[in-house]
Amino acid sequence: MPLPTLRAVLASDALRAAAPDVLAGNDRLDRQVRWVHVSEVREVKGLLSGGELLLSTGLAMRGSDEDAAAYVGELVDAGATGLLVEVGETFPEVPEAALAVARERRFPVVALRRPSRFVEITEQVHRAIVAEQYERVDFARRVHERFTALSLDSAGAQSIVETAAELAGSSVVLEDLSRHVVAYAALGRPAAGLLQGWEKRSRLVAQTDLTGVTGPEGWMTSPVGLPQQRWARLVVVNPASDQERLAMVLERAAQALELARMAESDRFGIAYQAQGGFLVELADARITDVAEADARARALGLPSAAPYVGLVVRAAPPAGSTSNDPVAAHRSARRLVERVAAASRDVRVPALLGSLGPLEVAALVATGDRGGDAAVAVLADALHAQRLRQGDLDAVSVGVGAPADTVLAAGAALRHAQHVAEVAHALPPGRQKAFFRAGDVRLHGLVALLHDDPRVQAFAEAELDRLLVHEATHDDGMLGLLRQYLSVSGNKTELARISHRSRPALYKKLAHLERILGVSLDDADSRLALGVALLVHDQRRRGPVSA
Repeated sequence: MPLPTLRAVLASDALRAAAPDVLAGNDRLDRQVRWVHVSEVREVKGLLSGGELLLSTGLAMRGSDEDAAAYVGELVDAGATGLLVEVGETFPEVPEAALAVARERRFPVVALRRPSRFVEITEQVHRAIVAEQYERVDFARRVHERFTALSLDSAGAQSIVETAAELAGSSVVLEDLSRHVVAYAALGRPAAGLLQGWEKRSRLVAQTDLTGVTGPEGWMTSPVGLPQQRWARLVVVNPASDQERLAMVLERAAQALELARMAESDRFGIAYQAQGGFLVELADARITDVAEADARARALGLPSAAPYVGLVVRAAPPAGSTSNDPVAAHRSARRLVERVAAASRDVRVPALLGSLGPLEVAALVATGDRGGDAAVAVLADALHAQRLRQGDLDAVSVGVGAPADTVLAAGAALRHAQHVAEVAHALPPGRQKAFFRAGDVRLHGLVALLHDDPRVQAFAEAELDRLLVHEATHDDGMLGLLRQYLSVSGNKTELARISHRSRPALYKKLAHLERILGVSLDDADSRLALGVALLVHDQRRRGPVSA
């Protein structure tokens, strides 16, 4: 709360009882009162420092008119807020000469028409001033403690911005130097309205080195970063009336953000952390409004260029890495995001990116006139070309969702794309391609994904155990014959042709195979079960492709 104004002081109980009558400076009653003095001293020069409200019985104005006028002039020159004079039998009126000076210089002079207790007036005003100062000091302490705790907890940009908004009681936006929104907290208004046309609006607000109100909309901004290394700024679109307090919050938040960046040493990561948080919200359906999704995507830098496609890029774990090494996991995640970002820039496919962990990166691509498949193919080819150029990069698999006309719909397909990428990465090298959709992975992908499941292994063993035992002791090609038989879907004429056997010889071999397996090969369910079991068996022999 600000310092009390003269108007508020006049409305206090102690002053209202004194029947205040404003004789001059009625338009200056909103000046703040820093302190209250009871003074009858004629010479005030050197005694006042500005902002004081003087209480007097008029003793200093009981001389000549010239002395009274000079007294008021000296009060104005000393920066006093106003003069309250008790009038009565001994001092019936403020001299007209003094009032003439006060009116000319717009200095508040108030006559107290009833006897007043100056001690009560000073007590009430001083109590309000001290309470305000204490509250301001207490608020500064709370601000310091909150942001210090965030720094000690290694909080991210979003947490810092949300705390700033809570303390300021206003919506707060963190933008980078490209005017893209890195983090925001919307209070009392929809996010879509807060971020609508953000980049265009922000470019009308010049960058400054100091915290303050600027620009056509009256934004309060505060730079983030060291003076010669600015990398972002905090913005309050509708600053509160107590701008001093708001500035304190923004400056402390800016310090916390800089400390977080220095601790992370990762300016790159802050932007992609914001994009990744948005993509996860879309994937988990925590955003349900189309307009909000569009506004946030634009604010993060994605152009309006439908159709949009959600995709996930998956890589193999680095050699020698362990699941309980958080530093290695962070580095792997960053490297993969950087790879996808570089590919996106190289082929000029605009995308929002975010890490889903050390092995996966989510992307929301604006394909525009290229169309969904063409843009995704260009991006996927660029990723594979990176590996060919550099030689030391791991292979990646790309899982892709269906193209959509809205950001919201494309983002909702990210979890599906994540599953497709995981399945695709488990496929054998011979079945790899530039990118995969659900229709590309099918049963081979499911088996590749689940081959380590004990229940799947038990199923395969139950189906093939007798044949594998026979193969280990006889090596007469029965396993190969089963694989050929299933590859032609049980067509014996075609099997005879590709196996270079006569039909009688083939029938004899198949009958022997049926006795080994203990099932009829003419039964469709048996062929399906044996086919799945063979897929599991072959996958296990190749070994796991991904962790």
